Formats: sequence, C-alpha cells, structure tokens
Amino acid sequence: MSGTAPPARLHVIPAIACDKALILRRGPTRQVASMLWDRRSGAIEMGQWLKGTIYVHKSDLSPDGRHMIVFAGQGGRYWTAISRAPWLSAIAYWPFDETWFGGGAFTRDGLVFGNGFAVPKPLPDGLHPAPEDAYPSGTDGFHMGLFFPAMLEARGWRITGGERYDVTLEKPLRGHWSLRLRFEHGFRTKGSLSNPVYTLVRGDAAVEMPDWEWAEPWDDGIQVARMGGLYGMKLGRNGLSDEVRLHDFNDMTFEPRQAPYEGIRA
Repeated sequence: MSGTAPPARLHVIPAIACDKALILRRGPTRQVASMLWDRRSGAIEMGQWLKGTIYVHKSDLSPDGRHMIVFAGQGGRYWTAISRAPWLSAIAYWPFDETWFGGGAFTRDGLVFGNGFAVPKPLPDGLHPAPEDAYPSGTDGFHMGLFFPAMLEARGWRITGGERYDVTLEKPLRGHWSLRLRFEHGFRTKGSLSNPVYTLVRGDAAVEMPDWEWAEPWDDGIQVARMGGLYGMKLGRNGLSDEVRLHDFNDMTFEPRQAPYEGIRA
C-alpha cells in the first residue's frame, strides 16, 4: 500500500454452488471495482469500475458464479441491475427513486429475487424470477425482514441469537471451532449497517478479530479479507496458523473498462 491512503475495503460474496466469489473493492470514496475470484485456483478476473456506490448488503452472486445482481447509486440516481459476473454492465436494469428497497439475491436454484419489488419477465440469459417470498425483503440494514441474514443462511450460516437489528450468526469450523458474526450499526440509524465483527469461538474461549471484513471456512482453515487483502490460514487445535497473503488490492486505481458484451445504456 503506497503513501498514507487508507486500505481498500473488501466485500466478498461467495457463490453457493461453486468455488467462485464476487469481490467488491471500495476506495477511494464512491469508487468500486468488481472482480471474480476463483477460491480454488486463486485466479482473479477483473470486471469494471463504478464511480458511485454499490450497496453491498443488497447485492449477490449467482450459485454458478455466472451472474450478479447489484444495487447501486450515482449522482442521486439509484438502480438494480443484473449483469454477467464480474462485469457491471447491465443486461437487466430497474431504476429506483430511493435506497429504501432495491437490489436482490439469487436463490439456491439460481432464481432472481427482487428486494421489495417483483422481478418482471422476461429475463435475459435464461434467468427466471424467484417467488416474491423467496427471501424476506429488507432495507439497508436488518430492518423489516432480515434480508441480508437470509442470504447468509443460504450459505450455511445459522442465526443463533438476537432479532431484527441485533442478529448473531455462526458457522461451524473444524476442530470444534466456530465462526461467529455480528454487525456494528451506523451512528445515524440502527438500520444502517457498519462493520462486520467476526469472532473465533471454541467452547468458552472467544477471540474477536476486529480487522476482518469477511471470513469463510475453506478446506481445513479460513479465508479472510482484511486491510485491502485476501489471506488464507489453517485452523488447528491451538488456533490459527500464520496467515498467507493471497492477493493485495490496495494499489488499484480507477480504470475505464468495456464489458465484452453489449449492456443496457440507462
């Protein structure tokens, strides 16, 4: 990382049915890059940059890693778009007047769910709408239906406590360890999510990992996003091994890129 610039922020969305994951890299403010990561081979496929905001808790990657749905904003305009991962150029596009609803998710079967709106037919690329009750609709945070936790449940997380704004989730690891996840809330409203807080738990022992932005089990260990990079660690009886850096995204800068297909011009 050069100079004194803060580290990039990473939001990682693993696919449900394959080894791909969508990376949304944020920084500087209102600049986001999309990438597709093969968690098995380590390969990174670069997508596109957006000079705007992507609402990461209302965005998703399809189970097969081929499509993504994002809720984005730029200059007072907001929209939900489906695109071919990792590209942001829309193949389906719906404008919104505000951020209360919008975005969406894919079901385990790859059906498209609209957060707070009915996804119209037809959809491109052979995609199909999900039932309107496939997930609970929700706003930016956990309010009104627990939309984001439901997306995590589809990936094997289990809600173990709390409700609405104060949900705690857990996922089992090897060796009687588990990974616990809760969220700090924004200062203006409880419905605005801030940082995820991950904790490693084994019996009565709990070790909080304050700089982890994303963590998921992988083989006999964990893959983690922190400080603008991706890391891998093994997990044994005595805890985590030394981390191995897989990728560093801090020195990336905005670059106009054209998708390899014709998108919708909104």
